[in-house]
Amino acid sequence: MNLTGRKVVVTGGSGGIGSALVVGLSEAGAHVYNLDRNPTEFELPAQFIEVDLTSEPSLKAAMAQIPHLDAIVISAGIQLVGEDARIEDVSLETWQRTIDINLTGAFLSLKYALPKLVASGSGSAVLIGSPTAISMEGAGYSSYAASKAGMMALSRVIAADYKDKGVRSNVVIPGAMNTPLIKKIWADPAKRAALVAGTPLGRIGEPIELVGLVNWLVSTESSFATGASYAVDGGMTAR
Repeated sequence: MNLTGRKVVVTGGSGGIGSALVVGLSEAGAHVYNLDRNPTEFELPAQFIEVDLTSEPSLKAAMAQIPHLDAIVISAGIQLVGEDARIEDVSLETWQRTIDINLTGAFLSLKYALPKLVASGSGSAVLIGSPTAISMEGAGYSSYAASKAGMMALSRVIAADYKDKGVRSNVVIPGAMNTPLIKKIWADPAKRAALVAGTPLGRIGEPIELVGLVNWLVSTESSFATGASYAVDGGMTAR
């Protein structure tokens, strides 16, 4: 995939899936901006812009530093394992923190990216969803599942509202991925076995396995793809 000349923002590019996407986009020729609270301890091929994804002034100022934008990948997110729970057991603090980062962060990022995507003439928004938003995999994660479902609905709304503005919006749904996000789950032998058993391919995925699809959605080669969701989950949601 040749992305030479494409300017792309990745939110949450300093770790997990975001870092893999930053590298993959850059290797395909894109100029990548990593919008995150902290830089990585290792070097990434991206221009780092510090941002608080829950703050509108911070997001507005960060986007103002980017003169031209062709695509945005919403990858930032948290999953508060051990705090998130069934709805009667989850605290308002856990709910609010999850929604603030995962859903409000996505909303604010897109709010200030969309005028630039419209101006590019071939803008693309790619949101990283979750099987928890569309299947029983969300059991026990009320806050996280709701936040991801909201993100995925937001993508469909963008696809409908901006169809005449040259902007497309799609969702990529990873399954269980080898990232810090599920480190606590993966460390529990019983939960680890359940994750593997719930994935028809019999293993968890690696973030690099999302790169090809994300790069395609960022590119102009996916010009007829919008309002869709693409699962890269080892068959988890096909059961």
